[in-house]
Amino acid sequence: MALLTGWMVDRQRRQEKERDFLNETFGKYVSKEVRDEIIAGRVALKGEIKEVTVLFADLRDFTRLVESVHPSEVVMIINTYFEEMSNAITTNNGLVLQFIGDEIEAVFGAPVSVENHRQSAIDAALEMRKCLSRVNLTLSKQGYPPLRHGIGLHAGNVVAANIGSPQRLSYALVGETVNIASRIQNLNKDFETDILVSDAVFTGSDRKIDAHPLQPVYVKGISNPLQLFGI
Repeated sequence: MALLTGWMVDRQRRQEKERDFLNETFGKYVSKEVRDEIIAGRVALKGEIKEVTVLFADLRDFTRLVESVHPSEVVMIINTYFEEMSNAITTNNGLVLQFIGDEIEAVFGAPVSVENHRQSAIDAALEMRKCLSRVNLTLSKQGYPPLRHGIGLHAGNVVAANIGSPQRLSYALVGETVNIASRIQNLNKDFETDILVSDAVFTGSDRKIDAHPLQPVYVKGISNPLQLFGI
């Protein structure tokens, strides 16, 4: 009985640790499918090379709004925005990695592989556009100005792993693909667009996308020009 009781207590502790690990590492923005894969031990979190699509989204002119609105109202506005965008990402097989100020970083294809992560990311970006319209409708009824954002997508290989210190770990992506996706997002300002995707994403789409090619552009740290498409 003592051995059986000890085994049961140890098992319960392991389950609690797994639950705490998921909550701390992936927060509230992990799907049930991803959770089940991790608990089953089918996902390598110590480091692996994955082909993924990375999404960055950033609010425009948000600093100006912060300066003119009470802090508690700023928190309400940005949380409303983050909630809608996160739902759009999650329902399209994506994972929100982190919120950086008023920016969102998300991945499609890690830690669990997605059959066509490029198409999932495009679908998420289009859904995020619709969600922004709903957010703005809600905000306008409360007397706030509309929000604008830019979304950038790029596909390629990354190193995906738990990264950090023994006291604080987070699931993160490292590599050129991440840097390029971030820079593509910023280029929305230059092209006056709201969704930009790289050729690596556009050519891998499962279906015809209403998009127009833009003038190839050089970005910092990349030797060859990027062919981008505005959706």
